[in-house]
Amino acid sequence: MDLNLTDRIFLVTAASRGLGFSVAKALSDEGAKVIICGRSEDSLKKATSMLGERAQYYVADLSKQEDVKKLVGNISSQMLHLDGLFVNAGGPPPGTFSALSDDDWKRAIDLTLMSAVWLTRETRPLLKMSDSPSILYSTSISVKQPIDNLLLSNAIRPAVIGMMRTLATELASDHIRVNAVCPGYIYTERVEEIMSASKSAEESINAKIPLGRMGKPDEFGPVCAFLLSPISSYIHGALLLVDGGLYQGMM
Repeated sequence: MDLNLTDRIFLVTAASRGLGFSVAKALSDEGAKVIICGRSEDSLKKATSMLGERAQYYVADLSKQEDVKKLVGNISSQMLHLDGLFVNAGGPPPGTFSALSDDDWKRAIDLTLMSAVWLTRETRPLLKMSDSPSILYSTSISVKQPIDNLLLSNAIRPAVIGMMRTLATELASDHIRVNAVCPGYIYTERVEEIMSASKSAEESINAKIPLGRMGKPDEFGPVCAFLLSPISSYIHGALLLVDGGLYQGMM
């Protein structure tokens, strides 16, 4: 299927590795131009070289509003529009309620919620100039089903979904589609961090997943490329689980 992505321009955040990189690669493989960002220039250089000549990068810490403004300002100086935005900032650190300080909460809110707010606000003028603009928020299965020892993610990520649902109405007049994707256990460094607490964690997780295994990043990226593409032009305000059947609730 041709996703009609050739020469379209996408900003994919936190994309030097992991899920963000998988999305950037899927878009690039479909002929899109991708702009990626992250905190490590060395990692970004490596990722850009793997993505090819149609990719470029900027160093940015998405938990800092001034970095987000500078990032989008740099893009605006080169591009007349953006066709899509993939909002991804990694996840807040694990921890139980008693182990988390107020500073931990504030940092997690800036990283997980406010980065999505700032990116949406700053890119909106560029997205409005596209003939098929879309925003895709990457959250987690934790918005449906809390994950042990991930209190910050369980508490803050649902706020991103609430914002997305509201923006589905508010941004409709700009013809900007908004959706969210909720990965389950996709084998990345982030999941390795979660599993490090227990030697039997991987076996235990796989036993809970109906497909019997964790997902691979290259099974996640193409799903996001589809949702960002003009082919999904009537998918709006939706939340899609990519979890191998892990979540089994009715809604």
